[in-house]
Amino acid sequence: MVHLNEKAEDQLMTTRISDLQDWLQAQPQLPQNISRLLLRRFLHTTRGDLSAAQRLLELNYGLRNKHAHIFIDRDPLDASSQQLLQVADLVPLPGLTPENNKLLFYRLIDFDADKFNFTAAIKVFFMVADCRFATENEERLSDGEIPVFDMAGYTLRHLTKTALGALRVYMKFVQEAHPVRLKEIHVLNCPSYVDKVMAVVKPFIKGEVFKLIHFHLPNADTPYRHFPRSMLPEEYGGEAGKMSDLKLQWMQLLKEQRDYLMDTENWQINKIKKNGQRKSSDSGVTEGLRSLEID
Repeated sequence: MVHLNEKAEDQLMTTRISDLQDWLQAQPQLPQNISRLLLRRFLHTTRGDLSAAQRLLELNYGLRNKHAHIFIDRDPLDASSQQLLQVADLVPLPGLTPENNKLLFYRLIDFDADKFNFTAAIKVFFMVADCRFATENEERLSDGEIPVFDMAGYTLRHLTKTALGALRVYMKFVQEAHPVRLKEIHVLNCPSYVDKVMAVVKPFIKGEVFKLIHFHLPNADTPYRHFPRSMLPEEYGGEAGKMSDLKLQWMQLLKEQRDYLMDTENWQINKIKKNGQRKSSDSGVTEGLRSLEID
C-alpha cells in the first residue's frame, strides 16, 4: 500500500510540476529555462502547494535581481572565489540522515583572517547551492536541511571581516526565498566569544530560526544526538570519506556548471516584460512563506 501511495504522490508531483511550468510560461518577465528539476524543488519545499511555490519562486528571483552583485555577477573560477575555496570548505555531505535530512558542512581550513573575504563566502555558498539544485539526482528530495558550522579557527579578526550588507542579503534569502526546509542548525567548537559573534548575527535571524540553532562546545559528543557521526568526513570520526576528496568533487562540479551559473538568462528578470504586470508584494510573500521553509 505504501508503494501505491508513493506512486500516486509521484504522479501528483509530476502534474503539479507541469502546472508550475505552464504558469511560468505566462510570466514572461521570469527566466523561461528553469528546469523541471528545479521547479520540483520549489514545489517540494512548499509541500506541493502550487500557489506557495509560485510566490516562493517570484521572491527567489526577485531577490536575486535586487542583489545581482551576489547572485548574478559571479564566476566560480574568478580569483576571489578560488581564494575563498582555499580558505574554507563549503561541502554538502553525501547521503541523508535517518530522518531524511541533508547535512551541509562549513569550516575554515586556513585560519589567516586576512585571507577571508566574507562577501566571496556568501557568493560561493549560493553557487554551491545552485549547482546542487541543478544536478541532484535523488529520486526523492530530502525532507529538510541541516547546516553544520565548525567554528574552529574562527577568531574575532574574522568577525571584523563581516560585511553587514552581504550578511543581511544572505539572511533574508535563506530565511525567505531559499527552496529548502530548514530543520536544524549546528555550531561546532564554539569559542568563548561566541556571544560576540551572535551579537552581530542575531539581529538578522528570525525568532523561529534562532530556536533551531544548537551550540556545541569543543570536542563535544552532543551533535551526534541529532545526526549520525558516521555521516561526517573522516576528519571528524565519520565514514563519508576525506573532506579534501569531497571538496574536490564539488569544485569540479562548480567548474562543470560554470556556464549555467554565469548565464544571466538563467537568473535575470526581464524588466521590460515586467512593466505593466502586477508586481508581487515582498511583504505579502514573506508572510505567506513563513511556515514553508522552517519546520
